[in-house]
Amino acid sequence: MATPEYLDHKFFLAHLAPFGQLPEAELERLAREMTVGHYRMGDTVLKAGERPSCLYLIIDGAVWETDNDPALTDPATAMADQRHPLWCVTVSYNADDVFDPKALLDGVSQHSFIATAPTRCFCLPRDSFLQLVRDYPHIARHYDHSAASRQAGRSGGQDLSELSTFTVAKIRDVYLHPPVYVPAEASIHETAVAMKANKTNAILVRHGEEVGIVTATDLREAAILQRQSVDAPVGPLATYELIDMAPDDFLFNALLRMTRHNINRLVIREGVTLHGVLEQIDLLSYLSNHSHLIALQVERARTRHELQEASRDLVHLVNDLHAKGTKIHYIMQLVSELNKKVLRRLFELLAPPELLENSCLLVLGSEGREEQVLKTDQDNALILRDGFSHPELARVTQEFTDCLIEFGYPRCPGNIMVSNPYWTKSVAAFKDELFQWIVHPTADSFLQFAIFCDAKAVAGDDNLLRHVKDHMYRLLGDHRSFFGHFAKATVAFETPLGFFTNFVVEKSRDELDLKKGGIFPIVHGIRSLALEYRLPQTNTVDRITALSQRNLYRSSFGAELTEAFTYLSTLRTEAGLEKALQGLPQDNYLNPKSLNKLKRELLRDSFKVVNEFKKFISYHFKLGMIS
Repeated sequence: MATPEYLDHKFFLAHLAPFGQLPEAELERLAREMTVGHYRMGDTVLKAGERPSCLYLIIDGAVWETDNDPALTDPATAMADQRHPLWCVTVSYNADDVFDPKALLDGVSQHSFIATAPTRCFCLPRDSFLQLVRDYPHIARHYDHSAASRQAGRSGGQDLSELSTFTVAKIRDVYLHPPVYVPAEASIHETAVAMKANKTNAILVRHGEEVGIVTATDLREAAILQRQSVDAPVGPLATYELIDMAPDDFLFNALLRMTRHNINRLVIREGVTLHGVLEQIDLLSYLSNHSHLIALQVERARTRHELQEASRDLVHLVNDLHAKGTKIHYIMQLVSELNKKVLRRLFELLAPPELLENSCLLVLGSEGREEQVLKTDQDNALILRDGFSHPELARVTQEFTDCLIEFGYPRCPGNIMVSNPYWTKSVAAFKDELFQWIVHPTADSFLQFAIFCDAKAVAGDDNLLRHVKDHMYRLLGDHRSFFGHFAKATVAFETPLGFFTNFVVEKSRDELDLKKGGIFPIVHGIRSLALEYRLPQTNTVDRITALSQRNLYRSSFGAELTEAFTYLSTLRTEAGLEKALQGLPQDNYLNPKSLNKLKRELLRDSFKVVNEFKKFISYHFKLGMIS
């Protein structure tokens, strides 16, 4: 007959992820094997360097995980003074939390675990836990010993069940129009006949060793608008600088490339083998989303009102993509391309031709890094060619800012917008500003430099930005001490992991700031390293990858950084979408109580990665030696 204790054990496990998915017989076996451990405040439950004997599942009480040897300091003193210099707490565990599966999988504990209150734990023997991991893949995924692997495990099932979405779909998964060729000497009429016979709107043109493409639109314009003879050769009408992709590339990347280059088809080839032509209409029927309609509306907009209507659908697009399981990195890229199209088209509508030719419109900050999902503060600037001025400049820049506000892009609180003359000036003036930011930095100038160094050209002459950035790297090369002072902002904000609760929330709102607590430290630390190594990338994930390839840190740690950044960005997006649907203002806050148990654990894991990264940055730039 089952004892009350056994039933309590089983009930506890059945309501704790991931054990709740186990068969009834397995739950009963584990419940019989578990014992209960009792710990007083200040007791060391598990010591760094020890081989753990069991998995601990907290019934009640609290446990600290610390980097330091408990022998270095008195636990009671450390708990009374949380600022104790020798007591570096990385995370706190409370009722229903589990520790330390990583130590069981690795065979040794990297940290010490101290009871910070009278605590009771269920203790599952080590052999039982390891057998469980071997027998049940979902347990193994849940307790894999890297945050990156666990997050991949979390999304793996969803990805497999959504093979029809473009998160995993490859170009070869969609219909490709077989390649149809005509020689360059073929007439316009012969080419049109070949198109009709093969039911295609584009045909490939052979010109010696070159291959070009000509479309039905090209033929119509030549025959009707330009009044060329239908017997004229088709070769001169073809485009020979083909934009192509490989069949194993992701379908989503094909959509990005079409959006970026304003084209309706791609040539798909692998080496010298040409597989066919991917038409936008076939791609879009496969993806079934409205991003192409937004891009088309933006390009065709002839008035501000038409452009505003096109930009209004961006929030709905993000919501649709996220609901379909599209990964946040892809959403960021697509939305960034669409946002840039909106800004470029607006500037083209407002600026006289001579201003367009002699300036370069920039997006800064998160827009420059292609990490903006929802419409937040404007961050933009305008570089003017040296010696150029225009009498309507002030009107155009003010109108540009006002229109974006109407479109739903809020005014930047720091006034980092083209309507501010400080952010609209000549190449020489920006170079002078960089000299001040780098050689004579102040607290404000560090922020201004951080925003500017992620700049990306949107409209106008992008050579102007290239000249300014070349000057920036020359200055940085001559003033190496700048990097450490600049990187110090990485550790400016506390990671919101508390001592007696899992997360530290702001008392006034019961929410934590995802940007300050996790996203900003990763972005700024990686930005500092990228500047030091003169990397051309501006996107944070691309920078992490490029730095991993330089062996600056373990590739596995690079993967964890990417996963932590992606997960924090995903949570930020989800919270932002929820607030947008409720008509609330956008911010970076999240109530951790709104998350389920697994999401809270993943958030805690992400913050632990942030703490590890802060330590790396502190060591790399020797921040302890900088006053």
